Amino acid sequence: MPPLSPDGTARQRLAPTRAYPPGLLDLVRDSDLDEGDAYLAWQFARLAASITPGERDDLMLLVGRLLVAQALGGSRLCASEADRALLAKVPELAGPARGRTPLILDGDQLYAERAHACEGRVVVALAARLARPGPFAGAAVAAALDDVVATGPGAPSDEQKVAIRTALSRFLGVISGGPGTGKTTTALALVRSLVRLGIPPARIALCAPTGKAASRLEDDFRGRLGSLKNPPLADRTLLADCPKAQTLHRLLGVVHGRGDFSVAVPNILPHGAVIVDESSMIDLVLMDRLLAALADDTLVVLLGDADQLPSVAAGAVFRDLGPYALRLGRGFRTDASQSGGKQLAALANAVRAGDVNAGRDRWVLRQQPDALAHTGVELLPAEHREELLRRHHAKIFADTAIRALVDRVYAFRDGVFESADALCLDALAAKLARTRILAITRQRAAGVERTNAFLHDLCGGGPLFLPGEPVMVLRNDYERGLWNGDQGVAVRVRQPGQPVAVSVVFRSRDGWQPVDPRTMGDALSLAFALTVHKAQGSEFDDVVVLLPDSPCPLLTRELLYTAISRARSSVILCGTPEIFATGVETSQNRSSGIVERLAGLVTPFVHGT
Repeated sequence: MPPLSPDGTARQRLAPTRAYPPGLLDLVRDSDLDEGDAYLAWQFARLAASITPGERDDLMLLVGRLLVAQALGGSRLCASEADRALLAKVPELAGPARGRTPLILDGDQLYAERAHACEGRVVVALAARLARPGPFAGAAVAAALDDVVATGPGAPSDEQKVAIRTALSRFLGVISGGPGTGKTTTALALVRSLVRLGIPPARIALCAPTGKAASRLEDDFRGRLGSLKNPPLADRTLLADCPKAQTLHRLLGVVHGRGDFSVAVPNILPHGAVIVDESSMIDLVLMDRLLAALADDTLVVLLGDADQLPSVAAGAVFRDLGPYALRLGRGFRTDASQSGGKQLAALANAVRAGDVNAGRDRWVLRQQPDALAHTGVELLPAEHREELLRRHHAKIFADTAIRALVDRVYAFRDGVFESADALCLDALAAKLARTRILAITRQRAAGVERTNAFLHDLCGGGPLFLPGEPVMVLRNDYERGLWNGDQGVAVRVRQPGQPVAVSVVFRSRDGWQPVDPRTMGDALSLAFALTVHKAQGSEFDDVVVLLPDSPCPLLTRELLYTAISRARSSVILCGTPEIFATGVETSQNRSSGIVERLAGLVTPFVHGT
């Protein structure tokens, strides 16, 4: 199919012209973007009043590079001397930092005007919170922590207690830790301490960037609080009024159905403390909105993993706060006493450190899919990708227990599934959640879209979801209480007075709920395979990572670290050692001005490791 052209389809067919300069389409496609970004660059360059056709092509490419930098998470692009000379010829489009032109040139850094203004506001707000001592005396914090340790199971480790004390020493606390380092344990101990320090549970907000992460946070909190035996008054108060975790968008107030913020300047939130999990997913705009909505005396604690993938949108604010963070180092997820657990932990740490030889000493090379042992780390050559997918599909659906659950018809009446059916849905979801395929890109031969289509064809194909197929929500659905990233499964459902039909079912706090997939349109997708971004925050027993056939901008050290660290027991890498090494040596360069601008305002007081 020919590319979309701003010249129009008819003109292109009758009198072909070159609408885009050479390389622009390749630039956006290699970054997993669509042709709409090339068209946006073309539209912008058309606004230039007095430059030559060749300079207009150069401007298109420059804007294209900025769009790619933003799509890959940066807030700015380093402009060369030639770039700056070109921008000087279009003062109506690009100007200095104090101007209001669409593009801002701040020194040698090129920004979109919105990103520049947003970054400036975020830096000022962060610096103000980091510079102010926290609201509690050190002795009071120590006493509260001691009581937390003495009165409940799952007490924080010494390392976690240091993190809590550090987080409470300023009005902004930052705690970073890899997978399984006890961030949830730390957050619970933090909240229990805050209640002992006099903040009522109703004035504590628990939140996360995604609905899935928020739901998991609340489930963990309620489960652990419920396990306390003979809890003291502070914990009984917390149990009786445990804060409900919510998405940041819901906390801040969005217009349902649009995903937009309801007001230009958010109302000031009434909370005494806001605890945010999975903070590495917070983009620049969302951080700006959060900080603008908080009173000066609201304590903020951000938890996350600075080495994981940052947000999908522009910005890596949590990573940029590294000089002000305390890092948790001890991991509890993988079993280091087992050889497989040792391999996983060693590979994740080596990738995180940027060791380009990380895999060669830590994986077992398998020449054929039938040699896979599904333990530790294994590498399978890329030419066996389809056979690997066939075996993955067969491993799931040839399981007699899973097959029986897939073939079952589930009865839904009076707003609930029958108890036996609900238990079977729990079992089916748990079995499907044990393993997942992760891909680097949405497109390409090893991307999510082709992988899901291939596995869908193995299930029988067709336009609709089939029983047993895992699905994922792609956009928040406030009416149904479904969140971007929620995962469910397609099953046959019988409802009173209706024929048996395939529905997708999702687990909520009120039990399993069926949804007609035809009413959700493109807000649902298959989830045999997920992008690594979509899998962030999830844990699986076994993970298959499909490496691309050639390098691409998305293949980075942070992405590989995130993919590998999703696994508890085993990782199968499908691809070449050379592609893996290319990813490890490529750190995700999300250029922003936050680090240097903050350093000019606040001296780092804790150095993360």
